[in-house]
Amino acid sequence: MSAKVRLQARNPAASFLVQAPAGSGKTELLTQRILRLLAVVDAPEEILALTFTRKAAAEMRGRVLEALAMTEPVDPASHKMDTWRLAQAALARSNACGWHLEKHPSRLRMMTLDSFTHALASQMPLLSGFGRMPAACNYPLPLYREAAELAVEKMILRSPDRAAVLLLHQDHNSVALINLVAAMLGRRDQWLRDVQLHAGDTHALRAVLEDSLFAIMDERLQQCDALMPAGAKQELPALLAFAGSNRGDDDLAALSSWPAARITNLPQWQRLLPELMTANGLRKPGGINVRRGFPATKEHAATKQQFQQWLEQLAQIDGLEESFAALMTLPAEPRFAESQWQVLESLFSLLLAADTRLQRLFEQRGEADFIEIALRAMRALEDEAGNPTDLLLKLDYRIHHILVDEFQDTSLLQIRLLQSLTAGWQAADGYDRSLFMVGDPMQSIYRFRKAEVGLFLLASANRAGLPEVEKLTLERNFRSAPAIVDWVNRAFATIFPDEPDILLGAVEHAAADAALDHAGVVRLSLQQDDEQEAAAVVEAVRQELGKRTPAGKPQRIAILARSRKHLHSIMPALTAASIAYKAIDILPLNRRPEIRQMRALLRALLHAADRESWAALLRGPCCGLSTQALHGLLSGDARPVLSTLSDETRLAGIDADARDRVRFLIRALAPSLQAAGRVPLRGLLTCAWQRMGMPGLLSPEATGNIDAMLALIDELEEGGSIVFSLLDERLEKLYAEPSLLAGGDESPRVELLTMHGAKGLQWDVVILPGLGKKGSNSDTPVLAFADVPVQEGVHPLIAVRAAVRSSDAVYDLVRDVEKKRENNELARLLYVACTRAETTLLMFGEVSEKSGQAAAGSLLKLLLPDGIEDDCFGADRVEATQSEATTLSAKTPLLRMCSLPLLPDDLPVTAESETEYFWAGAEAAPVGNAMHAALQHVAERGIERWQAADSAAEVAQISRLLMAEGLSGRTLSDATARCEAALTRVLASNHAKRILSGEQSDAHCEWALSSHHGGFISHHVIDRSFIDADGVRWIIDYKTASHEGGDLQGFLAEESTRHAPQLQRYAAILGELEPQREIRAALYFPMLDALCEVPSAPAIEGESA
Repeated sequence: MSAKVRLQARNPAASFLVQAPAGSGKTELLTQRILRLLAVVDAPEEILALTFTRKAAAEMRGRVLEALAMTEPVDPASHKMDTWRLAQAALARSNACGWHLEKHPSRLRMMTLDSFTHALASQMPLLSGFGRMPAACNYPLPLYREAAELAVEKMILRSPDRAAVLLLHQDHNSVALINLVAAMLGRRDQWLRDVQLHAGDTHALRAVLEDSLFAIMDERLQQCDALMPAGAKQELPALLAFAGSNRGDDDLAALSSWPAARITNLPQWQRLLPELMTANGLRKPGGINVRRGFPATKEHAATKQQFQQWLEQLAQIDGLEESFAALMTLPAEPRFAESQWQVLESLFSLLLAADTRLQRLFEQRGEADFIEIALRAMRALEDEAGNPTDLLLKLDYRIHHILVDEFQDTSLLQIRLLQSLTAGWQAADGYDRSLFMVGDPMQSIYRFRKAEVGLFLLASANRAGLPEVEKLTLERNFRSAPAIVDWVNRAFATIFPDEPDILLGAVEHAAADAALDHAGVVRLSLQQDDEQEAAAVVEAVRQELGKRTPAGKPQRIAILARSRKHLHSIMPALTAASIAYKAIDILPLNRRPEIRQMRALLRALLHAADRESWAALLRGPCCGLSTQALHGLLSGDARPVLSTLSDETRLAGIDADARDRVRFLIRALAPSLQAAGRVPLRGLLTCAWQRMGMPGLLSPEATGNIDAMLALIDELEEGGSIVFSLLDERLEKLYAEPSLLAGGDESPRVELLTMHGAKGLQWDVVILPGLGKKGSNSDTPVLAFADVPVQEGVHPLIAVRAAVRSSDAVYDLVRDVEKKRENNELARLLYVACTRAETTLLMFGEVSEKSGQAAAGSLLKLLLPDGIEDDCFGADRVEATQSEATTLSAKTPLLRMCSLPLLPDDLPVTAESETEYFWAGAEAAPVGNAMHAALQHVAERGIERWQAADSAAEVAQISRLLMAEGLSGRTLSDATARCEAALTRVLASNHAKRILSGEQSDAHCEWALSSHHGGFISHHVIDRSFIDADGVRWIIDYKTASHEGGDLQGFLAEESTRHAPQLQRYAAILGELEPQREIRAALYFPMLDALCEVPSAPAIEGESA
């Protein structure tokens, strides 16, 4: 069945929406679809493939290029046979039409949606509203706040009545109002269109919002009506009328029929439901008595029994009790209360003013956020009346086939973009037009990025305003063992809702068939506290590290958590057990010790009176004072720290070693302290950092963290100063480089990620800790916001929280919708985590020792809804046992620089510069820099592990680097092509396979060293160095020069002579570091694939590392 579906999905004459569950081979299907299209289009540019991440776009391009490069037939039994045949047809078309895609891969249009919208906005700067294309603003929150603050100030001055309404609602807290507006600017793509459209007619805007409210209320009413048995609707009116007459309730006694499911009848439904419901659920038959209108007499016994039987039947209907309860809380009519509308009306006026201010800030700064770029792209496609622009007509002529990957992650704005691009397509276009969307609604977990799974469901029902598509579903799972696939089928058939619900983002489970036949394990282990769980996880990791995959390879293990904080107790436990692991996007940058030290250095340089920062420097690795010495130095002295440190009398109170350390620090910082306020902060910090000797103490990962902080400082600096609160806020949002911790394995087989970060990845063993923990507490925001599907599209619904401690039915309704969407996404998050496993899925969670229940709102509650007695859908079970407490040791010593010589005053510092490129053309330097970066990336990954997808991603990165260096147009494309050709040559080179191997010992890329010679400190960077199998230390210097014509050997000899002094200097420096080791040096020319060894030379006299 799956093969038939895949064959059908390749039909270029049809449009499809393909549901591709985890492990179903989605990327291969996309590759085959693109290859099939290439065989029928008139130009490759007619195909546009869109995805959400650069990594996914690079993988897609790499897969297509890899298929086109398959010159030899594959095994007919291989699953790649179809791909090979399609690639051969595409190559034949390419050659016949003169495309030569293998030489011109840039003609394949595969990009992210953000890149595409950026390109649209830049093509028509006047239509889009951009005079010139702005830079992308990756962190626009400060601009949102500034625009909000300006708008609030203006409203207070010019519209005091409206400002008073909003401030009164916010308890006169203007900061809260500013934060509210700033938050709404961050989601203006969801409301701006409707609010702007009706800016001059608030009555029309109110009608739009109340249409959304009507849609929600009507859907709930229809759901409730559908669950009510027809017999109940026929018989209950007479029974309730009987009860009403006995209770003296004239309105109930007059009931003759059950009300129809119309919103106008909602008050009648809400009047009748309390007869069937209590605050705790459906009424129990035993509670029906004379007080409820049913006398205990023989003549009325049958009537009472009939009503009790209906209550029993209603209790057996799944979802009816919840549906009744939801209906009871609905507003009586789909209208805002006047007090609420008054607040909303004033708020919309303020939001429009804030948006105007934001546009001006974007123009002043020459930058824009991704929302603005997307909105301007839409403006470039359609005018205000919705008519197509010249650009859209041009695109309609050029783009014939659109593919969208990860369609479940689309936002409303992205759907509108697709609607515009396909608006002119006709059903009769046949081969000429197709829309192919692929994704898995069961893996939609990015609502925080405005992805709404309801849009996938709308498209599946052909209600999304897109060309009509046929729904296909892939069923085969090529990733996981049958035991895992079967367990996932059983578990999520129950965990997921029975029926899809567009409004609530509810997705039903699609079962999978296992394509593999090896053994698998699914196990749930229950603990009672964090310490016990951490110990159990470490023991599981230790056991799994000793096992092999079915193919005989070492197992790769992932530990995936719902929240980063759920890994905090596990990381030190792994460290204590000497298990190497890599933490990916887990630790915020500001928690890294090197970042804290750099921040302390920055504050100390800019604020000499900051005692806390100076104390951190004195205690840090550059100085390493003991607590006793620090207290003796600073205690009782209220002067600025710098004055204290310069006071020999105070210094005499500490030991000689500590005095030397302090003097070293002061002299190291002296040039930067003198230059503070006069030079850029990066230069200030870099000078101090190097003079303190810090680069030599840092790992490559720590150096990467410092580079990230310096780049952030560049961005935030204004006139030699910086706002530290903003710096801290940004550092909290950035994460440290993935670092190898606890162990010496170069490629740790244990990785730690969040569940969100694991999407799209897979491991042999997946461990899910902390399933019993709850997520962050859901707040009660001032505004409740929801996108609501209505007949003519999707409209927003915004409700404002009541100003006083009272409930508002509209607000409560919208919040209830949002909570249900969040709960449904939580189930999907668990599905994503479980389906990352290939052979082993190990789950860990805490249950209450007293009740045996999992915490409400936890992932474990989904697996054990009835508590510890549940069988967890057939998973193996390990019960909690008491374990001995583990004492974790702190094995990382304080880095101290004990015997560094004091630097002389005004010691000149020089940086060794690259050879000038003036003789080789303007593009020589950019090409050299780009190739150096590419070779570093290949070496760090290991050339033997380099894949075609890596090459595609690297070429894209090369192009971006060259563009950043100022190249454009033909020069850019030629330079990119040169680098791409060189990279291809390198990957096939025997020289490069040795130089760039990941198996070499003590290997370094861009190795930064400093030397002292002739009264100068010089800084050097060695491109590549490693120790080979014979124990020889090699120094490799890359040279990107080209040579045309004859006498290549003569050219290499000249280059060797020219650069020999530089390499011999490197050899001399390393000779002092490794005096017993043989050291050899060579030049490597990636453009020529030539390796030229430089003759050895005596060490430079007097130079020391």
